Amino acid sequence: MLSAQKQATEIIQKSKNILIALPQNLNGDSLGSALALNFALKKLGKKSELVCQEETPEKLKFLSDGEKLKNKISSLRDFIISVDTNQKKISRLRYETEENILKIFLSSPEAIEEKDIKLQSGAPKYDLVITLDAPDLESLGNIFEENAELFFNKPVLNIDHRAGNENFGAVNLVDPIAASCSQLVFQLIEDLGQDLIDENSATALLCGLIVKTHSFQNSKTTPQALNSASLLISRGGNQEKIIRYLFKTKPLNKVRLWGRVLSRMDLNEEKNIAWLYASQEDFADTQTSQQDLSFILEEIIECFPEIQTHFVLWTDETGFIWAIVQARQGEILQKINLELGGTIKNDKLIISLNKTDQNLAKEQLRSLLNSWG
Repeated sequence: MLSAQKQATEIIQKSKNILIALPQNLNGDSLGSALALNFALKKLGKKSELVCQEETPEKLKFLSDGEKLKNKISSLRDFIISVDTNQKKISRLRYETEENILKIFLSSPEAIEEKDIKLQSGAPKYDLVITLDAPDLESLGNIFEENAELFFNKPVLNIDHRAGNENFGAVNLVDPIAASCSQLVFQLIEDLGQDLIDENSATALLCGLIVKTHSFQNSKTTPQALNSASLLISRGGNQEKIIRYLFKTKPLNKVRLWGRVLSRMDLNEEKNIAWLYASQEDFADTQTSQQDLSFILEEIIECFPEIQTHFVLWTDETGFIWAIVQARQGEILQKINLELGGTIKNDKLIISLNKTDQNLAKEQLRSLLNSWG
């Protein structure tokens, strides 16, 4: 039986029109690996398109071609109007639009009847869908919800590095040992052909490795990851540029929110748990929103690499408490999700705690953690 790597190579080689679909909550790994793969597919003469429900995050716009990301799939197929001309010859055809109605005019010596005309769906535009950094199809958001037929009727190449991936593809290039999707895509591009990686794609892939290993400081920093990073730098990967945009250029309003939240951090050094809090007043005064709390988590991980579990609690517009949780042990998120419900996306759990008091909400979560020993 062929390895997943070989299957992935073969299914790409025989495909001509390829859709690359990315999950919600884009990060440097999902976008970087997608851009590099897109570069390679173009060099191989393939037609490819990048789609994601979300726009490219501001801090990732330095990656070449990041602006080519689309938030909707373009026309999936043609619709064909066919006319039986065996007996009814068409001498002239024209069309016009009137009040949002397309009118098609056919000129024929014979009367054309309804039975002579058929409306058919053409074949779908894409012959392969590639998903990157998506643990399941639902994580693609509207891209999947609005185009489910495409994902079920066409082969899917699923590339991911999460142990919890649902293996939903016809081919599943899933390796939990890999540091990132970028590492898997780098190996895949190498198998597809020589000279497919230029400075732009090397930088995009290196960005993914740096994001997922937190600048080569966390447990994902394996010898294989370091070797891949070294090879990408030798191919022109611009590490200095990546660090400058990811870590040194930070929006002032988010930095202000980070300062407010950090001033109220409750750190449990014994259990390596960090608790942080944000209010509607914090969002209003810093011109931010709950969407910016992912930035806060990134800052916590960078500043406190020893912390194992991070909780950021905030109050929504109605006064109820929500939490975003990130843990280095993925099973903790799964356990909390089973007990309290929520949504896991990009290794983060978002839950509503159905409480209006932050202390009670924190106690609920702390009691749950203590019950597991």
